[in-house]
This record gives sequence, C-alpha cells and structure tokens, in this order.
Amino acid sequence: MWDLFLAELLTAFLADLVLAIVGMYNNIISDEYKVYFCPSKQMQIELKQKTNGGFLFNTQNSILSATFILAVAGGLSALLGFIKTRLLASYFGVSNVLAVFYTADRVPNLIYSILIVGAVSAVFIPVFTGLLKKDKQEAFDVASSIINTTLLFFIFAGLIIFIFSPQIIRLLSLGNFSEEEITLGSNLMRIMLIAQTILVVGSLSTSILQSFKYFAIPALAPVAYNLGMIVGIVFLSKTMGMYGPAIGVVIGALLHFGIQAPFLRRAGFSFRPKLNLKDTNFKKTLSLVPPRIMSVLLANVTQTINNSLAILVSTSSVIYLKFADQLQTLPITLFGISMAAAALPTLSAQNSLDEREDFKNTFITSFFQMMYLVMPISAILLILRVPVVRLVYGVHNFPWDATIKTAWTLAFFSIGIFSQSANYLITRAYYALKDTVTPVIINVATALINVSLSIAFVTHFKLGVWSIALAYTITSLIDMIFMFIFLNKKIGGFNKKKILYPFVKISMSTMFMGVMLYIPMRFLDKFVFDTTRTINLLGLTIIAGVLGVATYIMFTSLFKVKEIQLFYRLAGKIKLSSRGLPSEAISLTETGREKI
Repeated sequence: MWDLFLAELLTAFLADLVLAIVGMYNNIISDEYKVYFCPSKQMQIELKQKTNGGFLFNTQNSILSATFILAVAGGLSALLGFIKTRLLASYFGVSNVLAVFYTADRVPNLIYSILIVGAVSAVFIPVFTGLLKKDKQEAFDVASSIINTTLLFFIFAGLIIFIFSPQIIRLLSLGNFSEEEITLGSNLMRIMLIAQTILVVGSLSTSILQSFKYFAIPALAPVAYNLGMIVGIVFLSKTMGMYGPAIGVVIGALLHFGIQAPFLRRAGFSFRPKLNLKDTNFKKTLSLVPPRIMSVLLANVTQTINNSLAILVSTSSVIYLKFADQLQTLPITLFGISMAAAALPTLSAQNSLDEREDFKNTFITSFFQMMYLVMPISAILLILRVPVVRLVYGVHNFPWDATIKTAWTLAFFSIGIFSQSANYLITRAYYALKDTVTPVIINVATALINVSLSIAFVTHFKLGVWSIALAYTITSLIDMIFMFIFLNKKIGGFNKKKILYPFVKISMSTMFMGVMLYIPMRFLDKFVFDTTRTINLLGLTIIAGVLGVATYIMFTSLFKVKEIQLFYRLAGKIKLSSRGLPSEAISLTETGREKI
C-alpha cells in the first residue's frame, strides 16, 4: 500500500513541480552567466522572438540554462525511474520473472541505442543545425530522409528480432531460464519492440526540437515515458503479471512522442515522406554514422554480455546489477550527459583553428563544473551505499542479502562515476571536431578489456556480481585517460596547470568529504539510530550527507576551487521575478570558467 500511495502522490504533483522548478531557471541564472550557442546577431533576434511565452515555449540559448533544464528534467525522470524500479521490486521481488523482463529489454534497447544514440546524437543535430543556417528547405529534406531511413532500418531489424525472439532469449540466458520463462521473455521482447519503434519517432522529435533550441519539452519527454511505465505497473500488474509493465513501456513511448508532437509544428518543422538517397548532404551525413554506431554497438554489446555473465553468477544477480547501475547512472545523467549535450553546440561552433583557445576554455570550464558536481556524489554513493540502496529499494520483497549485494555492486560502480561522466564530454569534443573515428578505436580496445576482465572475474576467479561493476569502472578510467590524451594532441595541447591543479583540489576535497561521511555514519549506526527502521535510516543518511557536503564545500573554498564561486553567486541571484535575455550575447573569454 505504501508503494502505491507513494507512486500516486508523486505522480500527482510531479507536473506542477517540474513547472515550478524549471520555470525558475531564468531567475537563478543571471545574464552574466549566459554563454550563447549562436553568436550571430540574426540568430539572436530570431531566438528572442521565440521567448514571448512560458518557459515551455521558449528556446534556451546558453550552455548553463540548457544544462539546468536537462538536469532538472533528468532528475525528475530519474526519480520516476527509482519509483518504477521500487514498484517492480514490490510487485515481483527478486524473482526470475523480473530477471526475464530485464533480459527481454536488452536487444530492443540495443537496436534503439545503435540507431538513436549512435546516429542522432553524434550526427543529426550538428548536420541539421548547420543546414538550417543555410537553407531551411534543404535541412527539412535531409532530416526527412534521415528519419525515414532510421525507421525503415529499425522496422527491418525489429522484424528479424520478432521472429527469432525465443532463440535470442535462450542465448542471452545462457541456459538458465526454463522453457516457460523463455516463452515469457519472447513475448515481452515483442511487446517492447513495438514500444521502441514508437520511441524512435519520439527521440527523433527530440533531436529536431533541440536543433531549434527547444530543450524544455524534449527534456520532459522521458518523464512522460517513465510515467507511462508506472501506470502499467500499478494498474496492470495484478491482472496481467509482467505483461503489465511491458504494456506500460508502450504507453510511455506514446506519451514520449505525444508530448512533443505539437511543438514540432510550432518550431516550423515540415516532415516529408520521401527518401532521397542521392542527396549530397544525406550521403555526407550517412558517412559520419558508421563509426559512431560501432561505438554504441560496442557499449551495448558489452552491457549485454555483462548481463549474461550476471545470470551466470545467479539469476537474481541481473537485478542487483540493474539496480546498482540505475543508482550510479543518476549523477551521470544529471551532470555528465546534460552538460555534454548542452556544450556540444558551443564546441561545434568553436571548432575552427582561429577559435581553438575558445574551444579549450569551453571544454575546461564544462569539464570542471562537471567534476565539481559528480565527484562528491561518487563519495556519497560509495560510503552511504547500504543506506541508499535500502532507502530506494527496501521493500518487503527485497531482502537484506539483496541489499548487501546491490550495495557492493554500487560501490564499485561509484568509483568510476567521474570518468564515465567525463567520457560523455570528451566524446562530444571529438564530435565537434568532426572526428567520430578516434573514439571508436579507443572504445574497441577498452571494450575488449572490459569483456575480458568480466569473464575472468566471473568464470575464473568466481567473484560475485560486484566484479562486473569493477571491470566496468576500470575500463571507464582507461577510456577517459586515452581519450583525453589523444584529444590533447589533436587540439594542440591544454594548459597543464588548468587541468591538473583544479582536478587535484577537487579530488582532495572529495577524499576529506569521504572521511566525514564515514565517521558519522559508523557512529550513528552503532550508538544512536536503530537503522532497522526506515525513518532512522533516513535520518542517518541525511545527517552524514549534510556533514559530508559541508566538508566538501569548506575544503573547496580553502583550496580556492573556482567552481564554488559559481554557486555562491547563483545563490545570491535567486529572485522572485524572471528576467529576459540580454540584448547581446556574451562570448567566452579567458574568464569563461567563472562565466558559464
């Protein structure tokens, strides 16, 4: 009853909450912090003409404002994701049927990620945005061709998966699923293929709207997607079993596209049901896609292999791995993916040789703002892993043994949160430089390392599911180091002091924070709180967390970490009335780290 009440309560006020929070971004972010995507006067005029409505109808024209929008909406989506996962744990527990559900989702999600994450994020937005500045009609034609090609390919691949879904489930389960579970997994996979097809259309709509600088509605689309799945879990699970959440995925996909569809017309986009394979820009766009698709394919194949290895440890280990990954993904989504996505247009605009210093400053600024935010969250998840897992997933069907195994998996994931986040930004820097090959070469090498380590840990050393997280963290660190080394060489070298000194300061502050998280947690757990009760566990987590964050702020102040000044200034800029765009755009300067 508590889980149902919590879901109903949060979904009821979530819409008002997102309007209230995201609507404040112009109040919080003052004009002096706005660094604009498009410096041309004509583009500024056009963008201002689109800011005469509420924030949902406005464009977001700076890195920080777009990051804020994406981060807040991402946080709300993640909150719903945790509710969704908690509800799944409440309804189905640590059971084989839930493991079947997650396994069935892997392949449809793999194809979706290859096409959308691979093609759209790296190619569609930069190409479409560039064509819009030259010829809007041609931009729409090329976009239509890309959309139609993507849909046709997905439908073709989906039909193959639909036909051979029983064989695919049997292969992924490594013989650990019964025939009944294989049939269930096959049916679930077919339902989710339908959902993913709809989601392809919704995700392409997201890319189009972001190209027009609309970030708010596309950012809310994943919130609607999670709401749809929650509806399926709450209202259909009792009568339809695991088919309820699967149908919820379809509902979520429909909501994901439906919330964006009206804004495509407002943006002026005109879709054409045609496919011009001879168009020069279309062929040029397709030539950029294969390296990125290979990179995404490697990442998803690696995750699929890890999922199968988790089944090899035990069927329930798939759930531990999934739950831990969801927790560690939250800060990556909030600050890693959001800031990388927001920085891409600016980095793309500064990719010429005469703007190389601006490119470096933008990258360094975004990098350390990201590190300043994700590193303390890594410490929180590492030290407070058991309370966090228990608070998020601690339902009656999720026993203490499951909590401990999930917490250990989370611990090893959390060590690599900063490197995973950094990789998103570094990869976008390569894309801005029109280089989609170098990241793939590095990804191939690190993917082989990841798979080799995971197989060795599980099959040879007989380690638990946490070892898969350890292998993933080691790989992400190696990935970050080599990606950064080659990027440094490609752009003529970063100022080593601007990279090394701030990173050391933030790292040391995080270490001191970790100590101040651990000591009060152990003391309160042993002498003060009976942590078998949820309210006491929540109290312990809040007290330890507040002391840790205070320590982090204190040491970053003592070490004069520049990023902390941003938050001091933002705190002083919060006002009740909103403020519009300034008359002129602010360009990046040598003090860019203080102005973004």
